[in-house]
Amino acid sequence: MTRVSALNSALLLLAWSSLADTNNSVAVDLAQVRRAATNAQSLFLGPDERMRAAETFLQLVQIKGPSGREQLIREELRRRLTPLGAMEIPAKAGAVNAPLNLLMEIVATGGLSKQPGILFNAHMDTIASSNPERLAFDPTSGDFFHLDDGVSGKSSSFGGDDRSSVAVMVEAFRVLHEQFWSKGVAHRRIVLLFTADEERGCAGAKYLSREQPEVFAGLDISLAMDGPIELRSNYPTDSYVLVVAKTNEVVQPYQRVLRLVENFCARSRTTFGRTETGLSSGDFAYFPPVAKAGLHIRSPVRGWHSRERVKVKDLIGHTDLMCFLLLGWDNTLPERIAPDASKNPASRALRR
Repeated sequence: MTRVSALNSALLLLAWSSLADTNNSVAVDLAQVRRAATNAQSLFLGPDERMRAAETFLQLVQIKGPSGREQLIREELRRRLTPLGAMEIPAKAGAVNAPLNLLMEIVATGGLSKQPGILFNAHMDTIASSNPERLAFDPTSGDFFHLDDGVSGKSSSFGGDDRSSVAVMVEAFRVLHEQFWSKGVAHRRIVLLFTADEERGCAGAKYLSREQPEVFAGLDISLAMDGPIELRSNYPTDSYVLVVAKTNEVVQPYQRVLRLVENFCARSRTTFGRTETGLSSGDFAYFPPVAKAGLHIRSPVRGWHSRERVKVKDLIGHTDLMCFLLLGWDNTLPERIAPDASKNPASRALRR
C-alpha cells in the first residue's frame, strides 16, 4: 500500500470510529473491507487501487446530500475531479433556483480531438431518509449494508443509490488518468454529468434538457449508471445489467456498447444481462434525443431505497467496466490488460 493510501485509510478509520455511539452505530472494520477488496478480481486495478475504490465509496456515501441539498457532495466531486483535468461547465447565466447539477468536461486530446464526445451520468442526491451513519459491513458476503435492514418501520437506505455509481465513475476516471491519459494515450471529449434532484422527479435532468440543451450536442452516446442491479435480473449470475430496448440492441451506438460489454465479460470471465425494465425511470429518460441515451447500466447497489446493499466486488467490477468501455470506444484498449496497475503501461495501448 502506498503511503498516501495508508494515510487515507487511517483517516477514514478515525472517521468511522467516531460513528460508534449510543444509537448502536458501529464502525466499519476497514481491515475486513480491505480483505474483500484485495480478494476481488480486476482487469485494471491493482491491490492498492481496489482498496481505494472501496474507500472512495465509503468517503462519498458518508456525505449527506438529499435532493435539494447537494452542496457538500457537489463540492467534493468537483475537488476530486479537477486534478484529473475536468473543468466545470457553469450553469446558464442568470439562472434562478436552478438544481445543483455538477457538469464538467475533460477536453479531448491527440488524434481524438475532432471525434464526437461521450457523456457519463449518475445522480448525486439521495432520498431524504438515507442515513449513512448506520452503514455496516458484512465480511462474509462482502456487502455494505444498513443496520436497520429488515427492521419494521425504519429506513434502511444509506445512500447506495446512487453514490455507488458516483464512486465508480470517480475511480474509473482516476484510473484512466493515472494509467493512460497522463502517459500520453489520447481520449475524446468527455462530459461528466452528476445530476441533482433525481429523487424528486428528475428535476436536474429536466432543467438541463430545457435550459442547457447544448450540453448534449456533439455526442456519440450518453451512458448513465442508475437503478438497483438485482431488479428483475439474473444477478448475481449476471454481474452486470444493461437496460436497453430490444429495438435498440441492433442499432448504433447501442449495438457497439453491447459488443464492448461482451468483450469485457469474456476477458473478465463474467456475464451480463439485459432488460427493458427501467427504460422510463431515471434522468436519462428526460435527456433530449440528441443525447443518445437509449441504453444505461444498472448501479452496483441492490434494494430500492430500502434494505440497500453494495458489494465490494461489484464496485470494483463496475469500475473496470467503465474503464473498458471508454478505452474501447476510443480504440485505445491495451493489447493485454494486466491485473496489476503498475504493470499495465500505457505504451501498450492501441493508439489512434
